[in-house]
Amino acid sequence: MSQLRDALATQPVIEQATGMVMLLCGWPPEAAFGVLRSISQRTSVKLHEVAAIVVAAGSRTGAAKVDGGTASAVLAELRRQFPGVAFDADSDPG
Repeated sequence: MSQLRDALATQPVIEQATGMVMLLCGWPPEAAFGVLRSISQRTSVKLHEVAAIVVAAGSRTGAAKVDGGTASAVLAELRRQFPGVAFDADSDPG
């Protein structure tokens, strides 16, 4: 039951991040989610944390509640995945 509660609590930010990637790249939902999942696996950061960093960086709020090292690792991977599209150095909250 706890896992279901956690999944429901983190789903909105994952959906927001997926939508941002879809918008930036013109990709279908499956491809956008796949990139987020791949970044999560490469950086060993939970998917919902990757999503929060994507949303914070994409909206330039810097509001992701993760440590600076984690945010930097995820943002570096985002920059590799999307060179020149978004997530530039100015959006790094860490």
